[in-house]
Formats: sequence, structure tokens, C-alpha cells
Amino acid sequence: MNITIFPTGKCGAESAVKYLLSDTDHEGKKRPVQPEILFGDPNTFTEIANATKRLHKYTSGVIAFRDNDSVTQEQITTLIETFRSTFLPCLQVDENFADFWVMHKDKENIELHFLYANTELTSNSQLNIHPPGEKNIQFFNTFVSVMNDNFGFAQVVPDPLKISLKPFEAKSPNGKKNKKTKTDFAKVLHSEIVGGFITNRNQLIGYMKKNGMDIPKIGDDFITVRLPGTKKNTRLKGPLFKRDSDYGQLVNEHHQSKIPKFLTPDEAQSQRVKLIHHIEARTAFNQRRYLTPRAGAKRTHKPFKKASGVTKVHEERPVPTKEIRNALEEQLTQLKEQSDPATKLPTASLPHHVARRQDEQEREGPLSGVMAAGAALGGLETQIGSLSMQYHSLLLQLASANGQRASQIKSQLMALEQKLIALNLELEKKKAQHKGEKDLKIK
Repeated sequence: MNITIFPTGKCGAESAVKYLLSDTDHEGKKRPVQPEILFGDPNTFTEIANATKRLHKYTSGVIAFRDNDSVTQEQITTLIETFRSTFLPCLQVDENFADFWVMHKDKENIELHFLYANTELTSNSQLNIHPPGEKNIQFFNTFVSVMNDNFGFAQVVPDPLKISLKPFEAKSPNGKKNKKTKTDFAKVLHSEIVGGFITNRNQLIGYMKKNGMDIPKIGDDFITVRLPGTKKNTRLKGPLFKRDSDYGQLVNEHHQSKIPKFLTPDEAQSQRVKLIHHIEARTAFNQRRYLTPRAGAKRTHKPFKKASGVTKVHEERPVPTKEIRNALEEQLTQLKEQSDPATKLPTASLPHHVARRQDEQEREGPLSGVMAAGAALGGLETQIGSLSMQYHSLLLQLASANGQRASQIKSQLMALEQKLIALNLELEKKKAQHKGEKDLKIK
């Protein structure tokens, strides 16, 4: 899996919501699988996001799984909850922030699209889950690394050639013909570089000029070009466009990116520690900015009361390092328990995964099975509660919907009903099994 944040959010949220729920994709093609709302209400989210006068009204992104990545519905729900508690720690959905999640399956893989309003609800202050800066990029990359390791997926290894040539594959504003021209040119450049015919930036510039591309400006780490079919210049940045780039090394990294990479136990533990540090920093920021009222600040949230009845406002408290670590480990354990099952995943038979499972079983001891069963029960109860909320939210939407949208909602309601029936049956089964195993261990 990987996370991509889109450079959007300046206009009204209507267009973003409409696209996520549309039965056609960005090329106008009919989606073979209809979008599915996972969390949030489209109308409520749009109103909240558009209420601000700030330029950036919302943040849009997607968690995308590879074609062969296998995840269950329960894992999807837990992953979203983990995402929220990671990037919005100590803040509560619908109380401090508003989000909207939609699942797409029309590309033969799973994509979890999300929208986050850039406003904290109790203070009306700006809220950005993806602020600019290298530290935040590392935060997201570490989260992706930990999640892929926990799921048993290969790590995301950046391909320097794909990153650099991506602008040539962008959607053309002048139609499909020009888009095809861009895509073809990206493929040609890729072939020339990998084949060793373009070995440095000067040769790259010469090749682009030879093929009719205007290059008005060249910098130390960028090239400004006029892409085919466009009226504006585009600044190309990335490994290929730096003055002293080693093209031989970039080609080698390109080949290495195609080889599946999995973390060793030490690497996995190091990534978890880094993720906890990032969450700690984000928690401290959120507490200071949103949960600690400043003198004279106008807040809309209600102050809580002490046992004596004396009103008390939120006070900044030390970052709960132990709580953060325990919560993350609990969520990661829950994701593993919700697999379908772990032994059925295509990566489960890989030697390093088998060895790691054996090592974990030896360390955890005989009570690990009972503890895991307890975590599974909690996961099922969380899933049932979440789906019940979605069900009631859809009922409210159905009251004002009509036509094709009403048909979509009815289909989603029917699917949710079946899921809830199956989950409740599974919960009762797990409870009986858990009780029996616990009694057996005690004896």
C-alpha cells in the first residue's frame, strides 16, 4: 500500500465529493464497481469544508493497495481508525475534525480515498493533516512502511525514473490525443535512459529539444519545459533533472525498485519507534494548538467539569508516550487478527514471514492465543459499531435522495445489512470460542 496526497483543496469541496461518488472515472469511463461510502456524510463534509474563507479548504488523498494486496473489510475499518489516531492524535472525529472516506474498486485494486476539512471544529483554526516540510513527508512514509510490514506487504521502493517522468504522463487539458502523446514520450525517454542512450542531463536536454520541446529555463536542480499540448510551462524536478545526477546509479535504483523488499525484524522495530516519535510530536502540537485555550480566544467547545463541580478548561499535559505506544501496538495486532486469515495471504509462506511468526509465538508464550482472541473480539465489536453508524447515516441520506443516487444507497444498505448479520453471528461464535479457550487455559 501507499499514500498519495493530491495538490487540490483550493476550490469548493463539491467537485471532490462529486468525483469520489461518481459512477464514471476521471476519463469519463463507466466504473465497473460503484464507489462505496465508508465514513462521513457528503453534504455535511462539504458544508464544513466550504465554511472557511481560507484558500485551502480541504486535503485530498488516497491509500492505494497493489493489485495483489489482500485486505478484509475489517482491516479497512481498522486501518482508517489507525490513520486518524496517527495523523490526528488526541482529536476526535465529528468533534474536532470532519472527514469523508470512499472506497473505489474499479481499477481492479482497492483505493481508499479520503477528504479532510482544513478546519478544527471547536476553535475554527486551520487544521492540516499534511503540512509542508520534509518532516511531515517522513511521517507519512514511516506510517506506510509500518503498515506494509504489519500487513505482510512488500515495501514501497521509489523508482527515480517513474518519479521524474511522471509529469509527462499527466492528464492533458486538450484531450486524449495529447495525453497519449505525453505518455508515449515518457515511455520513449524511459527506454532511452534505461538502454544507456541518454547518460546525463545534457543529453536529456538535447534529446527533448530535438523532439520539438521548448526549454525556456535550466537550473541546478530543475528544467522548465513546455509539455506537448499545453499552454503553460512546467518545472520538472527530480533525480533526472539535477545538474550532477549519476544516470547509471539512477538506472540501477530503477531496477532495484522492481525487486520486492521486506523489512527485517530490526528494521521493522526501528520504523515503529520512528512512527511513535512522529505521533508524539503531532500529539504535542495538537494539544498546544487545539486543546489548550489561549487567553481571549473564542472557543465553541464546552469546558468539562471536575468532580467538585468547579468548571475547568482543558490543560496541556505531557505527551502520553506509553499510551501512544500501547495504542499503536493494539491497532497493529488488531489488523493482524482481522486478516482472512494471515496464513492465506500470498506473502505468508515467504521464509522471513514464517520465521518471524515462529519467533513471535515463542516469545509470547501459551497465553498469546487467548490474548489474540480477545483482540479479535474487540475488533469485531468495533466493526459492528462502525457499520451500524454507516447504516444509520445512509438511512438519513436515503430520505433526501432520488433516482440513481437512491438506488446506490439502497444497494449499500442491503450490503451493510448482510455484513452486520454475518459479523454478529461471527461475534457470538468468537465469544463462545474465547470463553472455552480461556477456561481451558485456566485449568
